[in-house]
Amino acid sequence: MATVRTKTIGVALVLALTAEGTAYALLIKYTDYFHAELLAWLSGPSWVLAVWLFSRCRVTARQAAIIVLGVSAVLQVIALTSPPSTSDDSYRYVWDAKVQLAGIDPYRYTPSAPQLQQVRDPTLFGRPDHCQWPFPGGCTSINRPTVHTIYPPVAEAAFVVARVLSFGGHGDRRPLQIAGLLGSLLIGWLLLRWALARGKPWLATLWAWCPVTITEYANNAHIDWLAVLFVVLAFGTGAVRRTGLAGALVGAAIAVKLYPALVLPALMRRNPLVAVGAAVGVVVLVYIPHVMAVGSAVIGYLPGYLHEESFQSGRRLLLLRQVVPQSVATLVGAAILAAVAIWAWRRGDPESPERSAVVVVGVALLVFTPSYSWYCGLLLALVAMTGALEWVPLVFAGTAAYLVHSDHDVVIYVVAASATATIAAVRHVDSLRRWPPWISPMTDRSRSSRLMPRP
Repeated sequence: MATVRTKTIGVALVLALTAEGTAYALLIKYTDYFHAELLAWLSGPSWVLAVWLFSRCRVTARQAAIIVLGVSAVLQVIALTSPPSTSDDSYRYVWDAKVQLAGIDPYRYTPSAPQLQQVRDPTLFGRPDHCQWPFPGGCTSINRPTVHTIYPPVAEAAFVVARVLSFGGHGDRRPLQIAGLLGSLLIGWLLLRWALARGKPWLATLWAWCPVTITEYANNAHIDWLAVLFVVLAFGTGAVRRTGLAGALVGAAIAVKLYPALVLPALMRRNPLVAVGAAVGVVVLVYIPHVMAVGSAVIGYLPGYLHEESFQSGRRLLLLRQVVPQSVATLVGAAILAAVAIWAWRRGDPESPERSAVVVVGVALLVFTPSYSWYCGLLLALVAMTGALEWVPLVFAGTAAYLVHSDHDVVIYVVAASATATIAAVRHVDSLRRWPPWISPMTDRSRSSRLMPRP
């Protein structure tokens, strides 16, 4: 009977993964939002079913590695066969690398600047009727060509490395996609080691088979995978016991994309000065050459981006502005995030900082409700490390907000927040029954049950 059940689960798992792979094979090549939405609707449920089925399988460590990483590689290779489908950010990556290899600091000029006329090539620049982003005197595939780059120095260095290793890549974005694929697989391997050590190899599939991972890193080539890699290395390789090293790795992540700073409070429980000092030291170190070259221009388009995305006005904080005036939503959101960060610092478990880090990152997404799914990869990796499945709806909220018209963003995040609260309540029903303590006081037996594993 057990053999029949095992075979049934195995067949169902193959069918679920085949459905997900087929969705990518048929739809990833399209660049319009209709097909992107359809891909999300087909791949998402297939992923959920596949993860659940794999959690019911009994496999050895070797089998888990072959299945988890093998399937991840196949899905990502399928995504790699098509150009980026829903983002043109990688054109900026290609351009920034080209500018740096020409001996020019990437923060000095905008792509439209006449000083860079000699660096332009037909791959990125063309006639106004042949590309998407016109500017005075020309047109380009690079988005926002009249503003400076926004990417921090470690990201800029990664763009150069990808171009150099691909011998220029002929101006194509494929080397960046390959880098995203390899980086995602490396993260998947690290998470699998983490999961195997806890006897739950299925947790690694949360990252390895997830549509967000496959679409945003292997296909759209977003550099956020590198920030996630540094954070996973900080939490998952023993570095957490060496506060300085862990802080330095988080600092490197911050110098890829700024938002990994959210995990730093979780590392401060043991030695806050060392953790913060190491992180800040790395950030300062990588910025020094650019500050010496261009001064305050290293800030790039960051202020403009915050204004464009309505963070400064509070309009982007979709949930908070439903309950507080929009004019103070950003201040209230910052106060909430600061309170959660202090909780992670003062009350988090120094032996398992990822457990408080996932809360801080999850709350940050609830507060600031971003409309870009690639920002959610960090939360996804932390969920895979902790098994905190209640945060999974928020991973997909960014995708939905990005693909669906903006007038539905509030509904999307209300649904995601409600789902998160519901799953959290279901997973922690025992502790909820004991609350408040004056109604159901904790007995010696209930206290001991929290300290010792259940049989």
